[in-house]
Amino acid sequence: MRIWIVDVFTDRVFSGNPAAVAPLERWLPDATLQAIAAENRLSETAFVVPTGLRGNYQLRWFTPTTEVPICGHATMAAGAMILSELEPNLEVVVFDTHAGALVVRATKEGYTLDLPRRARSPWTAPAEIVEAIGNPRVVDAFVAEYANLVLENEQAVRDAKPDFAAINRLVRGPRQGCLVITAPADDGKPYDFVSRFFAPGAGVNEDPVTGSAFADVAPYWCDRFDMESVVGYQASKRGGYTRAVQTLSSVRLHGQVAVYLRGELDPSVARLSNREEEPEAPRRKPRRARKAKQLPAIFEDPLLPGLNGDAAPPPPPTSHPAPPDDGEPPPPRIVVEK
Repeated sequence: MRIWIVDVFTDRVFSGNPAAVAPLERWLPDATLQAIAAENRLSETAFVVPTGLRGNYQLRWFTPTTEVPICGHATMAAGAMILSELEPNLEVVVFDTHAGALVVRATKEGYTLDLPRRARSPWTAPAEIVEAIGNPRVVDAFVAEYANLVLENEQAVRDAKPDFAAINRLVRGPRQGCLVITAPADDGKPYDFVSRFFAPGAGVNEDPVTGSAFADVAPYWCDRFDMESVVGYQASKRGGYTRAVQTLSSVRLHGQVAVYLRGELDPSVARLSNREEEPEAPRRKPRRARKAKQLPAIFEDPLLPGLNGDAAPPPPPTSHPAPPDDGEPPPPRIVVEK
């Protein structure tokens, strides 16, 4: 079982958003897929299974705690590995997913990913949610795939201090516990907008770079700036860029990838289908009764006879033997004076 770890929306390792990609011959039990994702401890692990048609695969995504309905960066990672390593003669791969058909294409600059464009609905964000990110000034809010808050400027996005427990509790809807914050870029920056994505509801407090969140905010900024395409930067600790082009029904994200790891999963992983069972304890021989350890003579204490486990010795004789116990009083002592 092969596995890759791929940094997405970046041209170098240790930046962008890492995702694991595991191609399978057939689907393993959900418990095994979830256990692999938990062991990887990445924001998402993508599993792909061929459908039998050339360039067509089924695709599912798991965080360390749950399966998610869509993940942009892990889809691009899976597409990149198929097009570069599994089927290098192809230029396009189509994934069948819970979110519909997703297409990844190889380009001269890297890869593109087409994600569905979600309709935006106005949203009046509760004050408690705004307080959960440090109470910045909010200039707009809407719901698409996720709940989105538009802040006044780039610094407000960078300075946000999220209360993840509060976000998980307060943000409701189909993507409960997930929140995007975004703002226009400062003048002179090489990107048009900045964003961050918090997803404690999916087991990821802050995602480094999020394709599906870009698909939410990029059309908003295209409309706001009256542009066909925009460049976005996700201001996480790792950071990452994408160029997004909107159409009537989709958002095309352009990005690069950097492979961090190529490896193999042990074949035993496929057999561990029930993670509810406790691991088998190692077998050992039954214990045997042990004799009391004989202490060396150096530890003998004359005041504590029998320390070595032996019977206590009789007391030393006195100068006057004890009288016989015959029930009569002892005879008087006769002292002879000289």
